Amino acid sequence: MNNTQKQTQTVGIAGLGAIGSAVARALQNGIDGLDWIAASDITPNPEFDIPLVSFEELAEQCDIVIEALPPKVVPELAKITLNAQKTLVLISSCALIIYPEILDIHKDTNSRIIVPSGALTGLDGVKALKKLGIKKSTIASNKKPSGFTGAPYVDEMGIDLTQIKTRTKIFEGNAIEAAKGFPANVNVAATLSLAGIGPEETTVEIWADPDAVGNSHAMIVTGEFSTIKCTVENMPDPANPKSSMLAAQSIIAALEDLNSALVIL
Repeated sequence: MNNTQKQTQTVGIAGLGAIGSAVARALQNGIDGLDWIAASDITPNPEFDIPLVSFEELAEQCDIVIEALPPKVVPELAKITLNAQKTLVLISSCALIIYPEILDIHKDTNSRIIVPSGALTGLDGVKALKKLGIKKSTIASNKKPSGFTGAPYVDEMGIDLTQIKTRTKIFEGNAIEAAKGFPANVNVAATLSLAGIGPEETTVEIWADPDAVGNSHAMIVTGEFSTIKCTVENMPDPANPKSSMLAAQSIIAALEDLNSALVIL
C-alpha cells in the first residue's frame, strides 16, 4: 500500500462566470487529488455538465468551495461554508474588508480560508518583510476608464468616465475605502493589505487611462531592511474586463498546491 497516497477531496464552485468557468475547465481537465462534483449559479452554463445546487448543498457535499462571485454575495456563501467546517477558496478578497463579519464567523470554526494571489505577485516577499516590520505599503492600479463602470465611488462622485481623455487619478485612500468604492476592481489592494500591514495602513491609488492596453498594478512595500517594488501588467479577461486572466490562474495554482509534493511559496 502506498502510504503517501492522498485522499481525493470534493470541490464545488460558486459562480460560473469568467473566473469560475476558467477554474472549472482546469478541474475538468484534472487536478491531482480533486474531484469537481457541483456548482452553484443562478444561470446554467451549457459548457458544463455538472449539477447546479444551492450554497447549502454545495457546502454540504464538497470539502472545498471555490468562490467566484460578486463581492456582495460572498458573505452568504462564506457563512454557510465556514459553519459547515469546509475550506473556502476566496478570490474576492475585498469582501473580507467590506464584510468583517466573515472573519468573525471564521474564528469560531475549524474551517480554512485560502486567498489566492489574484492578479498580483510578490506576496511571498511581502509576508516575509512583515516579519521584520513594514513601514509603508502602496499600490497603484491602472485600467481603461470603462473598467470602472458601475463602481460605487464613481457613481457617488459623479465621475463621467467617457470624458477622461488622459491618464487620471480618480481615487486615493486606504484599502478599506478602496474596497467599498471599487469592490469589483481592487481585490489586488485588499490581498496586499491582508498580506502586509493591514487595510487601514495600505494606500491605494486608482488611475483611469484611456491608452491602457491592459490592467496594471504597481506595488511598493518598504521595510526596515528591504523595499519591494513590483509591477504587474495583465491583459483583461475578455469575458470580464474588470478582472484579469491571471486571477483565475492563481486559483488553479492554489488548488494544485493543495496536494503537490513540492510547493514553492
